[in-house]
Amino acid sequence: MRARAVLARVFAYVIPAGPCVLCGEDSEGGPAPGLCRRCWRARRKPLPPLCPVCGLPLPPVEGQEPHPCGACLVDPPPYQAHVSAYLYKGPARALVLLYKDKRRYPLAALIGTAVARVVLRRWPGAPYDCVVWVPSPLSRRLSRGFEPAGLVARAAARRLGLPARPLLTCRKRPRPQKGLSAAARRENVRAAFAAREAGLKGLRVLLVDDVRTTGATLAEAARVLVRGGAVVYAATFASVVARDFDFQAGDGPDSPGDGAREA
Repeated sequence: MRARAVLARVFAYVIPAGPCVLCGEDSEGGPAPGLCRRCWRARRKPLPPLCPVCGLPLPPVEGQEPHPCGACLVDPPPYQAHVSAYLYKGPARALVLLYKDKRRYPLAALIGTAVARVVLRRWPGAPYDCVVWVPSPLSRRLSRGFEPAGLVARAAARRLGLPARPLLTCRKRPRPQKGLSAAARRENVRAAFAAREAGLKGLRVLLVDDVRTTGATLAEAARVLVRGGAVVYAATFASVVARDFDFQAGDGPDSPGDGAREA
């Protein structure tokens, strides 16, 4: 039986479908209870040109190859490159909130597979040694009852045929990043993470998180791994993007209709 069918049966027993959180229609047959198939098909993917480093959209310039964005030129992130499957808006945002706030942790399989697929599209054949996640503060893990990014990373690792390793620990709970300047964001998450193992030299790591909001948290987690000697690539399920014209909607190869465990 396909993984998606198994997931649907699990949800059917545990959580009734109920109305879609976006349109109010019955969510039966959608990717998750609370999100209907029609709304999910409206999720939006990055539309080139994209910054080859942070993976966020660039203003289109005819006849010009993609180049690093201004932010990456001025302050390059510690990871080699970042890729994101969707825009954190509408259906993708709704799915993340159902997963994290409603504690529907079986959705990790859906989200993790979307991460794995966008990684394979962007970097086919890249020789990673392991998948690592950005850990949550202990207080959040206790309140939720699970580690959101950890479950997503493990699902992505299974899809990629790689081990998932808990190489990072979260040492403090940063205050909310909203409203902070770029410098204040970096300072807010400074020393938030520590490596749990020594001897990372030469290790090729795929660093996974569910959402890239400002990029400061992802960069700080990558910085710790790089400081230990690892080479880091980063991937997220969705990214917050201020500009709304650089993303496209529609069913891609990882749409709910293809029977895969995607998001």
